[in-house]
Amino acid sequence: MEHLLLQNELIQGCLQILLAFIVAYFAPLSQHWQPLYWFGELAKILAQKVNHPDRPPSQQMTAGILASLLLVIPFAVICIFLMEMAAYPWFFNIIVLYCCFSEYQFAKSAQQVLHALKQHENQTAKDILAVAVEEDTSQLSSLGLTKTCIEKTLTTPIYGLVASILFFAFGGIAMVLTAQLLKKLESSWSPYRVKFSIFASFVAQFNRVLFWLPRLIWHFALAVQFGQFGARHMLAKDIIAKGLNNDYPTVSLGANLLRIELGGPQQFTRNPHTFNAPTTLAFDAQPQAATQFEKVRLSKVFAGSPPNAQDIQHALTIVKNGHFFILSLTLLLPVLWVCLQILS
Repeated sequence: MEHLLLQNELIQGCLQILLAFIVAYFAPLSQHWQPLYWFGELAKILAQKVNHPDRPPSQQMTAGILASLLLVIPFAVICIFLMEMAAYPWFFNIIVLYCCFSEYQFAKSAQQVLHALKQHENQTAKDILAVAVEEDTSQLSSLGLTKTCIEKTLTTPIYGLVASILFFAFGGIAMVLTAQLLKKLESSWSPYRVKFSIFASFVAQFNRVLFWLPRLIWHFALAVQFGQFGARHMLAKDIIAKGLNNDYPTVSLGANLLRIELGGPQQFTRNPHTFNAPTTLAFDAQPQAATQFEKVRLSKVFAGSPPNAQDIQHALTIVKNGHFFILSLTLLLPVLWVCLQILS
């Protein structure tokens, strides 16, 4: 038995996932220490250089594809090289999984937002959400803050827990990292924004296929808690974003399960990465222009009344149950494997 536990790759992989998730849950990396955060910042800077919405669509799409390859391939190759050179591959696996899980750990932030909204401290809630989402939160009302928090709570497990486990099982840590980089590109280049609608369309459509199975598994983990009622709402079609908003099916499912209203317009800051030069004897810095915002129309899901702070707690509860369901399945596989090995 001891030899079996040490040698079986399936068991080792499950233990690595469990350890990385536990550490990320109780001690996640802060934003400025997360490698994926800096990758996203690099993607935004590159997009400013190569994304030109005034050019023909074919050139915009070509630029988006080349930019995606330029950003993803080097990191994937480095990951594969390090795996080949690492004396303890399991340690490297845990580090990468920990970084991926930390990027999508939102439960504690959601609890902080819930507490702030109950205390009517909207500015505190805005500051917390500003770190976690790409949209601008400075103009959000308490309703908008609640919606944003619930939507983020419902969607993050797809790309954190479920996708990491699935891709780690199918393709190892290199596939996990590649998938996470592609998702970060989609988040950094919001494809339903006008300036990224063509530039990021390839990444968005590719990610829709790539994360189809993780999304389906997560939908099942949520819907199974509500029986037949949940199963009826697992499929949804977005008629406004035309498929570019990959999170809409999850938002629609969550709204129907919680019987609340979700979705609606989002607001983004234009050119947030403009370089501000210092004032010197040779250069007088120009006054900064007033902040400009871009409002994007997205589909609403009218499944009930507008959400309140208490609905955040309900969302956290079903997400926590979904986490338990996914982790239970992950741990059940090696147990069944051990039993089969013993019986044989």
